[in-house]
Amino acid sequence: MGQIPLFDELGHLIWTDREEFRHHVIPENIKADWDNAQNLYSFVVQLYKDGFLEEAEQGADRLLELSNREEEALLLKVLVLMKKEENEQAQELLQECIDRFPERGVAHTYLARLYAHRSQREQVIAHLQEGLKKEPNQETGLRMLSEWMGDSEKVIAFLTMLTEQEEAWWPSLELGRLFLLEGRSEEALEQFSQAMIRTRAYREDPEGLPEWEEEVAAMTASALLRKEGRFSEVLRFCEQFWTPAYVTPFHGLDYAHTLDESGQTQKAVEVLSRMLEYLDPEYTNVVSMRIEQFKGKALSKT
Repeated sequence: MGQIPLFDELGHLIWTDREEFRHHVIPENIKADWDNAQNLYSFVVQLYKDGFLEEAEQGADRLLELSNREEEALLLKVLVLMKKEENEQAQELLQECIDRFPERGVAHTYLARLYAHRSQREQVIAHLQEGLKKEPNQETGLRMLSEWMGDSEKVIAFLTMLTEQEEAWWPSLELGRLFLLEGRSEEALEQFSQAMIRTRAYREDPEGLPEWEEEVAAMTASALLRKEGRFSEVLRFCEQFWTPAYVTPFHGLDYAHTLDESGQTQKAVEVLSRMLEYLDPEYTNVVSMRIEQFKGKALSKT
């Protein structure tokens, strides 16, 4: 029947049966947060992820009341309906969302997903393009467009147009990915660099800590470069944009592994060591273990 992870008041992980969770935990939490939109939203999202769709729909309906049918609540209800395969009602709500918030783009991307389910290619592409013009930093929408459009020249032309928007950075990552697939590594690096410059502008202080968008751009770019075996480009990219101050280790690990593979194992140790004070605690053991492995490797070479 499955188990659901919970945390007690001391933060200890406990497990409960799904039916116990359904009949006791869910009603208590929904009742407690019935008039608290922020808490209720978080709980409904978790219910959706855990597959409690009827209960999630109840909470989503309450959020529509509390928010006066704001975009976030409408889209959450749509996600639940799509998971339940109630696509006609989902489409009605998406059209309402588009009518109420015409400057926003996520509803168009969700609508494209419905059309994709029906294999209606023209409608998929049209809604993806409309949604991305309004909100270009939609990773799912960008990847869907690349898949459904098919013609790489047309995709590249559209993404290039999106990158001209001042706030756009994900289109540069997707454009860089496509350039890599075509063997155009220098052009890919240019796009990855543009994504980094755009996301670095999100910092409150230019010399301060990076925002999450910058971290996502960095880890995405280095992962794509390593996947395509562009190790010299990884080093060039990281030498320009790496910072130890990310809360996740993924970009730094890409940098360190590439340094090690290029014979710079001691520098790899230094990179990972500088990261430790900034990492989220859940990652420190993994990085510490990798540091020890690299230290051992460096010693064996002396």
